[in-house]
Amino acid sequence: MKDSIRKDKRRKESLKMNFFYHNAWRLSHKYSSMLMNNIENENYYELSNMYYSQFMNELHQRGYNTDRNYVQVWETMINTGSRDSIRLLHQTSIQRSN
Repeated sequence: MKDSIRKDKRRKESLKMNFFYHNAWRLSHKYSSMLMNNIENENYYELSNMYYSQFMNELHQRGYNTDRNYVQVWETMINTGSRDSIRLLHQTSIQRSN
């Protein structure tokens, strides 16, 4: 009986973490879509920093883990700073959010 209770707790925790992971990718898709709408803007780098900050702020507000690959993709885009890196971020967000 005790083992089944522990299994249920672990299963519940695993489902919760999986739910958070997929919701974080949906957030990434939301902000990368906004960024893609402004990719031809001459201030695209400043916009990318703004959307990155908003994305991170929303992750913190929701209590999601910020040590996961959805944050790493954004950090890579910020460090690269090119339009191609924005496109790659958006493509990755689309693939992972589905």
